[in-house]
Amino acid sequence: AQNSPGVFTGLTVGTYQVEVESGDCLTTSATITITEPAAPLTANFFPTDPTCFGSGDGMLDIVASGGTGIIKYAISPQMDQFFETSVFEDLYPGTYQAIAQDELGCYILFNFTITDPEPVQIVLVPGSIQPELCEGDLDGAFSVVISGGSMPYSVALDDRNGSYVTGTLAQTQFDFAGLSGGDHTVYVIDGAGCESEIVISFPESVSFEPLAIVEYGCDNNIPSNTVTVTTTGNADVADLTYSLDGGPYQSSNVFVNVPSGLGHYIDVRHTNGCTQRTPGFDIEQYDPLALALADGGLNEIVAVTTGGSGAYQYTLNGEDYGSTNTFLIYRSGDYTVTVTDSYGCMATATRYFEYIDVCIPNYFTPATEGWGPGCATQYGNLTVDIFDRYGRKIATLRVGDLWDGNYNGKELPSG
Repeated sequence: AQNSPGVFTGLTVGTYQVEVESGDCLTTSATITITEPAAPLTANFFPTDPTCFGSGDGMLDIVASGGTGIIKYAISPQMDQFFETSVFEDLYPGTYQAIAQDELGCYILFNFTITDPEPVQIVLVPGSIQPELCEGDLDGAFSVVISGGSMPYSVALDDRNGSYVTGTLAQTQFDFAGLSGGDHTVYVIDGAGCESEIVISFPESVSFEPLAIVEYGCDNNIPSNTVTVTTTGNADVADLTYSLDGGPYQSSNVFVNVPSGLGHYIDVRHTNGCTQRTPGFDIEQYDPLALALADGGLNEIVAVTTGGSGAYQYTLNGEDYGSTNTFLIYRSGDYTVTVTDSYGCMATATRYFEYIDVCIPNYFTPATEGWGPGCATQYGNLTVDIFDRYGRKIATLRVGDLWDGNYNGKELPSG
């Protein structure tokens, strides 16, 4: 029995009537049936952790049944927003609440935690870096150790979409060899398909090409030579040293008075150990420059030069004659010849030479010989005109010509 408001709770399944009494009045309600769902509300919750560290693809799948009407679902932090879908995706690590509730408000609450898997860690093995010394040698190497994630690990170098090598189930260290200089990237896929990568700061390789340049000169009138090494490439010359024919290394790229011979070479070594060799070169043997003066043809001086470079320039009494080593004189006296080779060495010689003038015969016999001026070979443009006593031109001769005593095909008389 209750007074107003007449609310009855905690009723079990069954059929009921309500009596209302007021004074002597009594009223009985119609029959009221209390029922319950055919099956109780049940729910199973299946959380799934993210596939990879940081992937944010965790999931909750709720399988519910029973209850009354349509079952709806909500997940924190918006527990007041219900959805008919029972699957919640893209969950990041954290603590969550989920609820399954029927139309009458019956619900089941579930607390759960989404946890990231252990991340894949890639670490360079200390001391494992072996730089590529010379560009193109492909002798660089390093090793990495991988942990976390799921084994086995698969690795690729410098190409995310390249060929991967899968290690054994227990393999954590991976070695890389045959490498060029410069940074390298290691890509890793673990057994769950999770991807990771690491950039290895790898030393740049050294690239340089040495060339030996031979220059000849003259030192105190003695032939000398200088070999200078030049390099092209990215090497800093301050990091280079030089060795001639396997000898000790020196900081200077210049070698002076290298002995004559064939097949010399210079090794150029970088501070990182990269060594490059110049192409072979020869050093020619040059004897000291020497000069002697000899008689040539008529009124001719011949300069005979030995030693030096073989490319000579001459002066006679200070006058430049270029490469000509023969000189015609036109008077008697001392003559000084100076020779200079292409390296700058000089030699000088002085000697007295007597001048022989043009020879003019006073007579001749036409039947046995001709007449003409002699001793005139040095006068290439000389002409001689012959006149009779009356001033008539009888003949004109050039150097080497002889007059036979005829005029217009007729012999002239003596005189």
